[in-house]
Amino acid sequence: MKLFPRYAFVQTLKIFAVALAATTVGLLFFLIVETSLKRGLPIALPLRMTPYMLPDILSKTLPIASLISVTFFFSRMAGANEIIALKALGIAPWRVLFPVWVFMFFVSLSSVWLNDLSMSWSRQQMTRTLLEGFESTILAQLREENRFATPDGDYVVETSEVTDDGVLINPTFNAKAGELTGSAETAKLEVDFDAANPVVRVLLYNTEFYAENIEIKFSKSFVLPLPLNEFFSSSYRVDPSAAKINEALAELNADRERNRRRLASAAIFAFLRGDLSETSRPSWKERKSYENHISKRENRYRLIVPRVWASGFSCFFFAWVGAPFAIWFNKADYTAAFFACFLPVLVVYYPLFMFGLEGAKSGVVSPIFAWTGNVALGIVGFWFLKKIH
Repeated sequence: MKLFPRYAFVQTLKIFAVALAATTVGLLFFLIVETSLKRGLPIALPLRMTPYMLPDILSKTLPIASLISVTFFFSRMAGANEIIALKALGIAPWRVLFPVWVFMFFVSLSSVWLNDLSMSWSRQQMTRTLLEGFESTILAQLREENRFATPDGDYVVETSEVTDDGVLINPTFNAKAGELTGSAETAKLEVDFDAANPVVRVLLYNTEFYAENIEIKFSKSFVLPLPLNEFFSSSYRVDPSAAKINEALAELNADRERNRRRLASAAIFAFLRGDLSETSRPSWKERKSYENHISKRENRYRLIVPRVWASGFSCFFFAWVGAPFAIWFNKADYTAAFFACFLPVLVVYYPLFMFGLEGAKSGVVSPIFAWTGNVALGIVGFWFLKKIH
């Protein structure tokens, strides 16, 4: 009797390996081309990011490969009447499915680790690589055109020459649409690897600039930050790893307490001065806005552990639904079986999964709701399992 479960496991494993390789290579190629075209970068830079893209790509392709492998194999098995033959021998279908589910359980554990890695280390390294590439891109543009401007045109740097070691000669700058203009003898680019707010800083030496009709001179240096937020979509936002969540939450609580003390102190001094209009000023609104910002980050951090586990175990639940569905579908056309299973999964699982994520981020529901999509698949899979028995 062990022959049939072993046969099902080996054949599913072969299809899984091929499907995973094909989907991973295809998605990797698409992301490399998309990153290069969308951000206007040389193709070499996205290629350098490939090792850091892989955890994120694999976390997306593992569930698809899991569904492909079980639907392809078990639809072929059902279409060839092998399931009927097993039942005639007194072997229940679940015995053939069991080793496949065990395999998908361990695949899911790998996916959990990859999801955690992709949201922390991978995105941090991709941001770092992009910033290094932008520094080279800015210098190359300054050498060729003697001018660089951010996409929104708020920051413009011009120079007469760029030396081999990257020093700008006689640079001029214009920041925030003319509110700050000036010039310097030399300047140097410096990358700030803060992943949350990516910035390339321009260090200007012996600087003269005009701000609000006032001329100011700096004999040493002046720092002009070039924010590059337009180049960085929210998908590159870096979150703490699951192992560091408690540390990150403790830091957020400390920030919240400091902000509340500042609010309380400002309110007390306003009351003592009799200046109750203090609470309507922009500075007060900014402090309140910062409090809301901390709350949103806290909700996002509390979601990380349930999210990586729920997303990782989608591999198991895709296989949990896909295998009995393919047997119930009872057609040898494995492509039709895959799409007949994938479309309902797409309609049911992903909306519920996104509902759990967005609701938890906004604080409307508990982070455990990230598992809503998996629970729904579990119920559907159990129904199909009863059908085939």
